[in-house]
Amino acid sequence: MLVKLERIKSFHFLGYTMSTFIRRYSRYLNEKSLAYRLIAIDITKTKRGTNGVMRTMNTKELLNTLPVIQTQFDALLNFNANPDELTNGIIHAAFLLLFKDSLRLFAAYNEGILNLLGKYFDMRKNQCRESLDIYIKFLGRTTKLAQFLKVAEQVGIDQNEIPYLTQAPHSLLEALKQHLASLEEKNDILPPYR
Repeated sequence: MLVKLERIKSFHFLGYTMSTFIRRYSRYLNEKSLAYRLIAIDITKTKRGTNGVMRTMNTKELLNTLPVIQTQFDALLNFNANPDELTNGIIHAAFLLLFKDSLRLFAAYNEGILNLLGKYFDMRKNQCRESLDIYIKFLGRTTKLAQFLKVAEQVGIDQNEIPYLTQAPHSLLEALKQHLASLEEKNDILPPYR
């Protein structure tokens, strides 16, 4: 069942502001529900680490799962509140719930990307192209998450709960692009899907 809150309207400024954030939170819950239906797991509650769900997926599963996670992550980041807007208790509570999910979701997303990168140089050309697109989007979302976490810090969330994010070196992206370019020159003679 999807949460339908698009029609909430209020002519009072505080009510209008609150309804905007409630609709954004509702969109995130809808995306989370859709992601669960598409991949049959709540990615925020999966086992992580070396034997975790995202680390043990094969290439095909990763290429199907990571875009679903990206869409869910986009809905989370689209809450897009600044510290001044988090003074209302309801908006602040929604932000805190999103903050908790953001850490779990990003951890799974990051593990999936690490697994994908580990398989990248053994992939076929079309898989490499798709993986490179996923990785480039991951870099953009990491930047947006850093902004989201700055807001969390500004509204008083304990710094010990906020992870420090580091960007991958630009040389990695260049190496991935060069590998894809070399595959395009070779006319895709690498092994089939795994």
